[in-house]
Amino acid sequence: MCIKIMKKNTIIISGLTVMMHLSLSCNKIQDVATDLLISDEQEIELGTQYKAQIEADSDDYPLYTAKTDYNQNLVKYIDSIGRNIARHQDDRDIDFTFTVIDNDTVVNAFAVPGGFVYIYTGLIKSARNEAEIAGVLAHEIGHITNRHGAKQMVKQFGISTLLDVLVGDSSAVRTVMDISSGLLFLKYSKENEFEADSSSVEYLIKTGYNPSGMKTFLEFLADMGGGTASKLATFLSTHPPTDERIKAVERIIGRKSSDIQNRSITDVKYSP
Repeated sequence: MCIKIMKKNTIIISGLTVMMHLSLSCNKIQDVATDLLISDEQEIELGTQYKAQIEADSDDYPLYTAKTDYNQNLVKYIDSIGRNIARHQDDRDIDFTFTVIDNDTVVNAFAVPGGFVYIYTGLIKSARNEAEIAGVLAHEIGHITNRHGAKQMVKQFGISTLLDVLVGDSSAVRTVMDISSGLLFLKYSKENEFEADSSSVEYLIKTGYNPSGMKTFLEFLADMGGGTASKLATFLSTHPPTDERIKAVERIIGRKSSDIQNRSITDVKYSP
């Protein structure tokens, strides 16, 4: 029952009762509880702990390190695109970081709560222009600004367990911070994916990109098998059918001015 996530907090239990009287769904109650109980600072702390776990696991998440000037330029290139987009969103006042994972066989990116975005070299190589890379990074930023990861963590572990992690409860830390099970919170709902796509389009427009980069990369995924091919690393996220996402993005872009739709597309300058 969703009420178990509210234990240890009588104020929230009272609020939960009121919301139940308003006939809110369990998922909606959990989303509201996340916004009420998990502050930006706490979300960043949770994300920082996951970041440390991820970056310590060099077998599964080998980082693309700046061993040469070329490598360093690529890292800076991805970071500059991501930070530029993040500056043009006004939903969250947090510091975003963008990290490249050195794996050419994986076409994927993912976001950890608190502002931490990871992108695989396989995706960077697959993207045909900078607008597509920007579209992917903007999508992951959208997951963070809409608190999708934090809300999924609440659904998976419960508010009480997450608050125990933040005060250093060793049992709770072991439960939540086990990457093998913990990153299951990145399995976003269909609604989450559509919302992140919508946010991506808006962020791309504000940053000066042609938002069609989001659409054309989704079309690329559709050509690869709609996001279900093994090389797409679907273990990290579930998505609605790619053709549905493409149509939704097309509708959003179609409502924008011709000036936005006709913006130039910049080729990728760096590739692993």
